[in-house]
Amino acid sequence: PVIHNYAATNLIPRHLGPEYIIHGAKLYSPWDPTKTEVTLVVSEWFFDRSLHLIQHLDDKDHPFSEVVVMVPPAAAAHDDYDLMTEVPVRTQHRGAPDFMDLCEADIKTDWFMITNSYHHVARHVDLMFTPGTFKPVIPFTPATYAFCFKYPYCKETINLAQRFNPGHDKVVQDMDMLYNTEMRNAFCKEWKEQNGDEGELMYKHQQRRLMFRKKIIGPPGPTGTSYYAWLVREGKDGMYKLTDRSLYGARPPFVKIFAKEEKLDGMSEDELAKRIGMTLLDNSTDCNCMEFETETDCEDSGIGCIWRPLFESCHPPELIDGSAPICPTTEAPTSAPTVSMDGIFDETDSPTSSPVEPEPEKDPWYVSVFKSRESEKDRSNSFNEANGGSMQSPDDDEILGSEKASRARRAMLKKSKSFEAVDLQANERLSASPDNLHEEYL
Repeated sequence: PVIHNYAATNLIPRHLGPEYIIHGAKLYSPWDPTKTEVTLVVSEWFFDRSLHLIQHLDDKDHPFSEVVVMVPPAAAAHDDYDLMTEVPVRTQHRGAPDFMDLCEADIKTDWFMITNSYHHVARHVDLMFTPGTFKPVIPFTPATYAFCFKYPYCKETINLAQRFNPGHDKVVQDMDMLYNTEMRNAFCKEWKEQNGDEGELMYKHQQRRLMFRKKIIGPPGPTGTSYYAWLVREGKDGMYKLTDRSLYGARPPFVKIFAKEEKLDGMSEDELAKRIGMTLLDNSTDCNCMEFETETDCEDSGIGCIWRPLFESCHPPELIDGSAPICPTTEAPTSAPTVSMDGIFDETDSPTSSPVEPEPEKDPWYVSVFKSRESEKDRSNSFNEANGGSMQSPDDDEILGSEKASRARRAMLKKSKSFEAVDLQANERLSASPDNLHEEYL
């Protein structure tokens, strides 16, 4: 094509086609290995799932010059990583909980990124840098209700970040951030001073909140959002160029391929037995278009994924044509590895066996008075209608008819000292016609 519309899109030269005229693109520089070495930190547990990432690392276009695998103290270290990849890999046994890997990883390079063993490296890790100044371009999510605050985990992530920078309003996913090792060290030192070496003081002063809920849903350790909030407070955020993910999008550097396993690993034995027995989760399949990295796999996914050849990526159709999501589940913008699912299977109160209508409220004593008047009025109106509309008043002592009857009425009142002197009962007066009255009293 001669022209191509790249409006609201961040690009590097690799993404450009043969077009001569380009509209709307924001062009950045790709990663330069002569200027920047990047270490990859992988959080691992007991199932060696990180081997999948390492074995496929050489098939990917990535910037990582070294891989550090964080494992539990009791886990055995592999000595055959060199047979799986050409990238140097070393094992580090944890001396703190897994959520402290961001601060505890021993990094030799100036920059690093972090992921966990439930992911693998994307086919193209398109790290972007500003031309000339070579600042890392980092996507963020605005801290609004639609993107963040309706997710308890994300909302708490912002609350914690605001301890460093009040008014902080940007969410940076842990796995999107390119961390500077020197800045990480200074941030983690202050973070531990505030929250304890293992985060034991993070929610110490939240007893009032805990009175109204069983637990606080939030990150147990440091996050990329808090790291950036600290940089803003220190006036060092200028080392990054941030771009709004909600406007310009972002390409994830890591793809989750063990989503089901991540959920199961975070459960206790009782929760796992209930989950499998109740929902047969072990027979379910993941709904994730991003895990398909070739056009054939994407089109044969069976869930409606669409391949985008320009970016060599697989997407759900709603991102392209705005249709209904094929995968109804959502995730908070900031995720943490292996979160326990406490409280999901708590018993609930049984509903009422049969609906009971509430007793109607009794009317106060004076309502009967008004009802009597209304009843008399209704009866009078009915009588008027039955007699051709000649009776217009509910009062039995007042008869309104033609003009002739009115004159007869006035004459009757003149001849009588009082109305009671007229020897007619009420029913007789009602039955009397205007003509009779005229004949008798005139």
